[in-house]
Order: sequence, then C-alpha cells, then structure tokens
Amino acid sequence: MKSNRAGFTLLETVVAIALASAGIAAVYQVYASSARAEQGANETEAATRIAEFLLLTANAGTTGETEGFAWMMEAAPNPDWAGLETLTLRLTAPSGRKFELQLDRPAASGTTR
Repeated sequence: MKSNRAGFTLLETVVAIALASAGIAAVYQVYASSARAEQGANETEAATRIAEFLLLTANAGTTGETEGFAWMMEAAPNPDWAGLETLTLRLTAPSGRKFELQLDRPAASGTTR
C-alpha cells in the first residue's frame, strides 16, 4: 500500500546533515590553510623589506628589533676571498619563524688574508 505522506524520513535528514557538515569542514580547512599561507607570505615580504634596509644601514655586531622582528648582524672574514667579509643577518619573525641572509662585501677594515 502506498502512503500519501510527503516529506523526508529521519534517515534522509541525517544523511543530508552529515554531507553538509563534511562540506563545511572541507571549506574551513581550505580557508585555514590559505590564511596560514597568507601570513607566511606577509612575513616573508616584511622580512625582505627589513633585511634590505638593515643590510644598507646596520653595522656588523649590532642587534635590535624592528617592526616586531628581532635581528642580529654579524661580520666574518670570507675564507675564500681575500679582502672580502661575509655579513650574516639573522631575523626572527614575531611568529618565531627564522630568516638568515648572507652578503659578501669588501672588508670594512681593508685587511687582507
């Protein structure tokens, strides 16, 4: 015998809710992943700007903090090339991510090996 009642059964409703929940969870994971990627890109861009500035202006053997980034600049003689020194800039982002850049330049003291 055929029923004239319209509507959804309890099982159909539970399945629909489960499918909708899985879809919402997948969208949330994509959103969270893209937010982390954006934060990383913003940190890298800020570190690049700060590094460019510090490599032009900071003296070797100095430390400081700029825009929340802690930094340290060191200089050491280049073992491969006489008359050059290697500047090493270490940056630590507010998130704890670390960056290290090195640049060879003529030795500040003018000494050679």
